[in-house]
Amino acid sequence: MTAPAVTEAGDAARAEQAWARGDALAAIDAADRALAGGEDPGARAAGVAAAAGAADGALLDAAGRWRAISAVLDTDGAQAAAVWATARAALLRALAGDVAGGTADLADARDRLPDPAPRGLTVLVDGSAAALDALRGAVEPAARRLAGLAAATVPPDALAPEQWGELAATVAAAGGHERAARAMLEPVPGTLPTTRQRLLAAWLDLRSGRLSDAREALADVGGTAVLRRNAVLAAAVGVGLARRGSDPAALAVTWDRVAPVVAGADVEPFLIDAWGELSVAAALVGDPSADLPGAIAAAVAAAGSPWWAEASRLWWALERAVVADDAAAARAAAGPLAALAVDQPLLRVRAQAAAVWAAVLDGDVDATAVDAVATALDRAGRPWEAAALCREATARAGAPAVARALMETGRRLRPARGPRRAAGSDELSDREREVGALVVDGLTHKEIGARLYISPKTVEQHVARLRQKLAAATRADLVAALRSRLGPA
Repeated sequence: MTAPAVTEAGDAARAEQAWARGDALAAIDAADRALAGGEDPGARAAGVAAAAGAADGALLDAAGRWRAISAVLDTDGAQAAAVWATARAALLRALAGDVAGGTADLADARDRLPDPAPRGLTVLVDGSAAALDALRGAVEPAARRLAGLAAATVPPDALAPEQWGELAATVAAAGGHERAARAMLEPVPGTLPTTRQRLLAAWLDLRSGRLSDAREALADVGGTAVLRRNAVLAAAVGVGLARRGSDPAALAVTWDRVAPVVAGADVEPFLIDAWGELSVAAALVGDPSADLPGAIAAAVAAAGSPWWAEASRLWWALERAVVADDAAAARAAAGPLAALAVDQPLLRVRAQAAAVWAAVLDGDVDATAVDAVATALDRAGRPWEAAALCREATARAGAPAVARALMETGRRLRPARGPRRAAGSDELSDREREVGALVVDGLTHKEIGARLYISPKTVEQHVARLRQKLAAATRADLVAALRSRLGPA
């Protein structure tokens, strides 16, 4: 008996189902078949194709696809579905740094919101607005709003480019709040992290010097098929690990493997730091075909040069100046970074580090200044950068006494950094320690949630586990046990 022909509607449904379960290749294949057949009821296959385009790094192309889908759905009388499509376009334009286009799409979506609107749709509109606000400079409030949306009791939008918790962490990290961002990526009890969540966590672990954690997470993701947008993050972690291993041959091999992934992907303003890491790797291996500094500068300018993105661009210009031993380029980055730090205190450590690096590259090694900046970098979660500054300053120090002082600074800033503590053992996890410290400080669940970018309900769950692990029957017992376990603040 001949098998029945697969209909276009059947392929569209198969595409949605495959995408929802994370089988991107099967979803794209089914969507292509449906679209090639010329019939796509409800633009379902077109939606999967748009989501796949975004996952493959073509954010603006995907935004254009969603606007086209919105027009089709409007014609068909599917108003709510058309607004969903427009709101997704707004979010994609925000991720790509297109403030004007995203603002126009967002205004259109708001104007056409049905009344009453589905809760998931209003969350999507609010999240798009928060991402656009971050591009306008309000990065910390935007991250808080996104973290709040992550706690909203609505099903995840399978066709959205990113889930709210992931985007909240990305925005927080872009604004310089990397410790809070890393804490936001801890899986909710009873859930498994997404591939992007694991890659973002690996990237932040790399930045904070937890190289074994970053390496382990990258290896875990290695067996998963990822599209270009996630692959760019994996590439940044891979070259970052190779660079920190001080192995030029390994870096060259890693770069050869990731260079095709990087080519053609949109540079996202919220991920300038990841692209900066890639730009340093390209400079170290001497790849002239990868004009990543130019692509980064263009992306920041197109986004309206928000202060946090411009600061990241300047920092990575400094990093490239260091590997090129170019004191003039370091000074060119340090000056504007210092100017930004006048109004943005969060940037002061980076600005001071840039100034000291420029001086060191010029042969002016001030042991006191190097010690102060290296210590500040280490406290800010930049142990590798602190060690690199100490090494270079020691190598360039003219006087033996200065070199000895700098070597002592380097040794002092080399604490043992083991893997992050895992939840589930008798030992407290990193997140439980963070929550516990704030409990000791007397903060309420709501206040702790606001500080750590998590919901009060999640705080309540962490406190319950703390009570269980520490055998604390009352809050007073818990505070006393936490003081004993955590030690003095």
